[in-house]
Amino acid sequence: MAPNHSVPLISENTFNVPRLEDYDINPSTGFLPSTPPLKCLPDSYYEPWETLIGMFHSLMLAGRLREYVKKLPILKTDRLKTPEEYRRAFLILSIIAHGYVWGKYETVSDRLPEGVAIPWVKVSEYLDVAPIINHAAVVTWNWCLIFPDEPFRLNNLSTLITFSKTLDESWFYLVTTAIEGFGGRALTSIMAAIQATYDGNNEQLINELRTISSTIFDINKTLQKMFKKCDPYVFYWKVRPYLSGWENEDRLPQGLIYEGVDGNDENGKPIYRRYIGGSAGQSALIQALDIALNVKHYPTGVKPHANSSCHHFSSCSNGYPQPHQYASNGHTEPQQPYLHRIRQNIPGHHRRFLEDLAKIANIRSYIISNANYDSSANASSSDENEGVCLLRETNEANDLVKAYNECLNQMKDFRKTHLNIVEFYIIKQARRGGGSHFNAKEVTPPVDKDLISSSEKTVVSKTTNVNNEITTTTIEIIKGTGGTNLRPFLEQMRDETLAQKIQ
Repeated sequence: MAPNHSVPLISENTFNVPRLEDYDINPSTGFLPSTPPLKCLPDSYYEPWETLIGMFHSLMLAGRLREYVKKLPILKTDRLKTPEEYRRAFLILSIIAHGYVWGKYETVSDRLPEGVAIPWVKVSEYLDVAPIINHAAVVTWNWCLIFPDEPFRLNNLSTLITFSKTLDESWFYLVTTAIEGFGGRALTSIMAAIQATYDGNNEQLINELRTISSTIFDINKTLQKMFKKCDPYVFYWKVRPYLSGWENEDRLPQGLIYEGVDGNDENGKPIYRRYIGGSAGQSALIQALDIALNVKHYPTGVKPHANSSCHHFSSCSNGYPQPHQYASNGHTEPQQPYLHRIRQNIPGHHRRFLEDLAKIANIRSYIISNANYDSSANASSSDENEGVCLLRETNEANDLVKAYNECLNQMKDFRKTHLNIVEFYIIKQARRGGGSHFNAKEVTPPVDKDLISSSEKTVVSKTTNVNNEITTTTIEIIKGTGGTNLRPFLEQMRDETLAQKIQ
């Protein structure tokens, strides 16, 4: 007789997936706060911060931001009472800090005054996140509803703070905020799908996978709207420089000094910190989808061993690499997958959710177990009822594989759109070298092919001497704000997604 698939393949008497609320995740809004972020800190004690952020663009234009920041008093953070207030403080201090460091019409500064540095580090410790601008600050904590009585949707969103005061920058953030708005639907289905694997409920698992697939489709359609109102020229030259961090950054080779925080080393020299800058890769939602679907990522240029059952560099849990440990000075361990290294930029509750999700996410292995059993079943049974049962189970197994693979197809399409955006918004702008404005209305984003093409601009030349023959190799390196070499990094992510398809 064929096995009863209502019995879980995983030997657990009782199992319940963790509650999203325990990780500061709302089942409706996902990683977004359930109510719009604060527009102003309520305690007048923090008026110096609010006043500065209100003058930010004027001070930047006048070249007087640094002059003003140096006069800021060192405000204590113990008068911040709620998580919402800490998030507002983090957003304000991040904008001020990056505006100060990268400047406008000024040289880069490798020192951050203590009036910003000290409270920024304190607020970061509360939120359990690195003191550097991140995805959470500019995307999940930086929006408001235009009409509070209307629902959350892209055409009802506005930003609270931007560096450039341009509509393009606001749109760049808000498209991603709208994507995060699908988090409730995605995460609820992810947890229900995992529960279904433990319960052996294949019908529910198929339904949840279909919901996940349709959600990723909606995420991709929303991402494609980026082209409508964000000019690649404005983004690359007016916005992107401020999102850079101080790790692997040529303009800050040692990092940044947080004055009043770390003091000096044993030689009396100031201590530098190095952190990765803001990046869309810091979206806990996209990382959660990867984990749930068992999409494994590796250091750029590294491929897993073909015969390895646990393809990564540290201990594994359900086939997913474990997160790195990062030091307080911002240095990270080498040879860690980039998406793990940037978890220092994901708020603590959400980072721990990703870690715990990796421990229970077994959707792919469960489906393979079902498919493998059914494919080896004896379909020539003389028992007519048993034959009907086997046919039903085989079809069910096929439906499971199909539903899972469709999720991967949608993730592949999402990453293809991301590659196209990177081509227009970063690579072409870097090659243009500050050329003429780009008319966003002329862009028709391709969806059927990758735009990443062969290198057209030499950025690095490497000369080698082999057998007394001099050879010069030209390599184009265009880095993301997180410090990655963009093209190979994103192409590898796309390929790693496709590699998990069940054949």
